[in-house]
Amino acid sequence: MTGDSFEKAKKGMKDTAKGVKDTAKGVEDTAGGVIETAGGVKETAEGVIEGVEDTAERVIEGVKDTVEGVKEGVEETAEGVKDTAEEVVDADTYTGSDDERENREYNESGSKEPMNPEDIASHEPTAVKRDKKQGTSGDPV
Repeated sequence: MTGDSFEKAKKGMKDTAKGVKDTAKGVEDTAGGVIETAGGVKETAEGVIEGVEDTAERVIEGVKDTVEGVKEGVEETAEGVKDTAEEVVDADTYTGSDDERENREYNESGSKEPMNPEDIASHEPTAVKRDKKQGTSGDPV
């Protein structure tokens, strides 16, 4: 090997060593970036988990509140239906009841039943009063 070739080989080796060193530094920097990214991913994942847990808790509370509201509404409606049912079967309010017919006072003033003779006598006549000169169906007199 000649001196010139030796110098070229020495320079090539030096350049190769520098290239390897630079590559190692690049790998080291990349590894640091990967570690930082992994830390960021971990923090993001933890934030997502917290957000999902918080959202789940709020949804559960919302569902509980909604179920409670529906339950109260159903109970109020059931109470109203019960009250209405009691009125319908009450002999004093349901006109189709046999008990109601037996308990009703037919002679009671102001009732919706036909008037009895005493009530008729105490009221004005129900027939239309006409002048004696007036005909009943428009016939000339």
